[in-house]
Amino acid sequence: MVDMTASKTIAFLYPGMMGASLARALRQRKPHYTLLTSLSGRSQASIDRAESAGLQNVPLSDLVARSDIIVSILPPSAAIDLAKDIATILLSVKRSRPPVYVEANAVAPDTVREISAILSAHGCPVIDGCVIGGPARKGYDPKIYLWCKPEWETTMLDVASILGSDGSHTGLKIAVLESAGEGGASALKLCYAGIAKGKTALATLFVLGAHSPSTADALLGELASSQRDCLVRYDGDVADAVPKAYRWVGEMEEISSFVDTSLSVKSSESVARGIADTYSGIANIWRLVADSYKLQSKTSGIVAPGDDAGSNDADVLIEWSRKAKVELAKAGAGKS
Repeated sequence: MVDMTASKTIAFLYPGMMGASLARALRQRKPHYTLLTSLSGRSQASIDRAESAGLQNVPLSDLVARSDIIVSILPPSAAIDLAKDIATILLSVKRSRPPVYVEANAVAPDTVREISAILSAHGCPVIDGCVIGGPARKGYDPKIYLWCKPEWETTMLDVASILGSDGSHTGLKIAVLESAGEGGASALKLCYAGIAKGKTALATLFVLGAHSPSTADALLGELASSQRDCLVRYDGDVADAVPKAYRWVGEMEEISSFVDTSLSVKSSESVARGIADTYSGIANIWRLVADSYKLQSKTSGIVAPGDDAGSNDADVLIEWSRKAKVELAKAGAGKS
């Protein structure tokens, strides 16, 4: 087993909100670790976020040469390309043994298998992982689930000890999936995300569908009176989704692929594909929101309270969420 008193070098690619929060938590709890990332060509905001999380910014080749564990946590559409970049570097890096690669993205089991094939060809163990929950913060940790092939089980348990709690230090919240079947962690993530983000997508769709102010206001009023618990959740989730939508496009496409593959063994290919297309449609909802938010950012559009936001969908969703809070407050006051 791994020596827990030894310093370890952990890399996070890349430190978005989730990756940076996990790095920060690990830095606080296991300060003897070295934490790396590689941000060539990234924005100053990304560099600042990484530095505040305690991550050292180094060239990708140095990161691969130095890291004991590489945690891949980035938009799903970029997961395979990153694995290929790592594999290319492994061809020229001289080290006694390759790093362990934790594939922690919201990707389908088939994608994990492809990534595993790319990296295991260079002797790199690949651990299937997923993160359930929001970014780590004081008093809260998301849960990281791990699964692997039988031949890498000892390595996975070492990873769980290095990243998680041990006899001396509290670490990240780690759970090992036993007897889950191939791609167990990635399947878990997609099932969870399909429910959680799928519900938010449906709410988003119909908020945008209620295009006239009177319809939108009536919808708010009815939800506040007859579906209050739903509105409490949607009021935050809909607005929170706007800046994250660009990441969710690829995630929903991965869910579509996962559903297609899973159902194909139980029904005809055409039936499975038709059901899976539900999440292709949800991907398009998030693509619409992401494009709108990008346009809003370019034009610095800000919705004033009480303003109906015109044609920008991001503005519509943010304003709807603001009005939902007002409606919930009115409904709550009426009960007292």
